[in-house]
Amino acid sequence: MFLRKLFSSKNKFTWVLIDLLIVIIGVYCAFLIQNYAEQEKNEKEKNRVVTALKYELEAFRFQMSEISLGMTSYAQQLSSTLSKGDYANFSDFRFIEPQYDYQTIQYSLSLQNSEIVDFELYNTLQSLFVEIKKVEHVERLITETSRRYHTLPSNLDKETSAYKLAWTNNYDNFDRFVTLIEDRGSIAYRIATASENALPLINNRIGETKARAIEKELIINNLDMAKNEDHAVMIAKKFFPRFTEEEVRQIYREQNGEPDTVSD
Repeated sequence: MFLRKLFSSKNKFTWVLIDLLIVIIGVYCAFLIQNYAEQEKNEKEKNRVVTALKYELEAFRFQMSEISLGMTSYAQQLSSTLSKGDYANFSDFRFIEPQYDYQTIQYSLSLQNSEIVDFELYNTLQSLFVEIKKVEHVERLITETSRRYHTLPSNLDKETSAYKLAWTNNYDNFDRFVTLIEDRGSIAYRIATASENALPLINNRIGETKARAIEKELIINNLDMAKNEDHAVMIAKKFFPRFTEEEVRQIYREQNGEPDTVSD
């Protein structure tokens, strides 16, 4: 009796509603599964991108700080020679591209997903990217200027017009070379600063634990730059102040197979 009543024409509308409800539930479940899969994909992509950005930004912060200091000191030496009305041999400067790794920075700027790269991070990375392209341009100009240097034969009479013309060309190009070295130093400083400004945004995304782990790895990978333990402490504390002196000394001794004598 129940089945007959259920399948009667009067209950066809009920079956239509049941079928519709099943379809809706099925579609909703499919949506939930797809949405979950998309969120998982975005989370993996976010972790991959911000981790790679951490490495690139730390490299720029460290490398460009050193370049800035080196170029500033070098430019002062060259300017001293220039102020005396003389020039130095500037023929040995050349840059082979690509000089720098910034693939992740460039990739991040092309992302359309604001959950990975929001407006604040995008603006910071864009400013950094512009400065990187500037330093590449300056390095090309330095290479071109360096190639214009002409060695003057020692037996060439200094009173001849040929000697005077070659000397003047070298002096003029040396003047340009000094300016370009100064430009490279100032741009490198801006790159280091832009990288430093971007890093807190990245650290917030990857978390304190992972940020420290990456920084420890970078300290280990660059220990060969240190002349001794004290020098390693000085370098590490300059660029990774979250590590204490005792922690750096422990890392140094572990990597060099030395017994840890740092007290708790």
